[in-house]
Amino acid sequence: MKDKSVLPIEEQLNRFLQPKCLIPGGLGLWEEYFRKICTAWGEISGEIRPQHIIFSADNGCNMEGYVGYNYEVTQKQSRNMLLGRSSATQFCNFNNIPYEVVDVGIASDDGIGVDRKVAKGTKNILNHPAMTEDEFNSAFQSGYERVEHYVKQGINLFSFGEMGLGNTTTSACVLSALTGADPTETVGPGSWPNKPDLMKRKIDFVRAVLDKHKASIVSDSEVERVRKIVAHVGGFDIAAILGAMLACVEFKKPFVIDGFITSVAAACAVHMNERITDYALPSHHSREKGTELALAEVDITQDMVPIQAHMSMGEGTGAILMVQMLKTTQHMFVNVGTFADLMKL
Repeated sequence: MKDKSVLPIEEQLNRFLQPKCLIPGGLGLWEEYFRKICTAWGEISGEIRPQHIIFSADNGCNMEGYVGYNYEVTQKQSRNMLLGRSSATQFCNFNNIPYEVVDVGIASDDGIGVDRKVAKGTKNILNHPAMTEDEFNSAFQSGYERVEHYVKQGINLFSFGEMGLGNTTTSACVLSALTGADPTETVGPGSWPNKPDLMKRKIDFVRAVLDKHKASIVSDSEVERVRKIVAHVGGFDIAAILGAMLACVEFKKPFVIDGFITSVAAACAVHMNERITDYALPSHHSREKGTELALAEVDITQDMVPIQAHMSMGEGTGAILMVQMLKTTQHMFVNVGTFADLMKL
């Protein structure tokens, strides 16, 4: 039976913060996110125990040369991340944030990092569904299970990144299908030079993909519609991140969104479970065009995003920087002195 003497967490936070030696509202978003994290946990704690998870996969449209660069970059960069030589993993190492690389679909014979390989890349979405229903379920479950694994180890804050050439294209396809937005609103340069002719080629590709699959991505059930969208025009990385985010809600653990791809995954997740908004924390405002639209689906506006650095690196680079700032501010809110103590000096 629930102890009626225990105050709701919102009231606990008000009573906890009121005597602190802080100007009310003086720390802006950091107080808001301190409250959000504690509310997600259901308790006030200063100890953030983070885990960063990078999901790697190849995309058929890239492997067949329709978009992007040599798809082998995905496996090489994934191995590079395992060695700690990428920008994201350097951020992790410097800030003592543990990370892992999860292979959910790299086009290599061997598994790279944590081996949850569904297939050697998705199919080319211009001609076929990206994955079968079973493949979607496998990638989704891999993301869910990685969160569950770390929750059992005491992790209480997750951040997500991704690696996979062509995934800004698949993300634009998913976001347009999810929201009905025209590809001109969702397509950005990704790793391409931002040139009009290249952008037109990418927009035309996305438009052709949406036209190809439009009859197959409808359903009376919103949950089923999202699953069909990701399975038909998405990627294994998006499916895995989607599963991971929904696991965070189930296990009451907040998570940090990175850039465009993870924002699209969060947009999909909120259509499957509206409680996603209680657990999702933004990090940076990617320069990818569709980011603002994707975040809006999670009720996040640009002024709620702390890092405005014009980044589009992937791997979770912005998310890791956000985790470090959250660790810093969480520690401060719990340990800062009170006005009463101040007046005794």
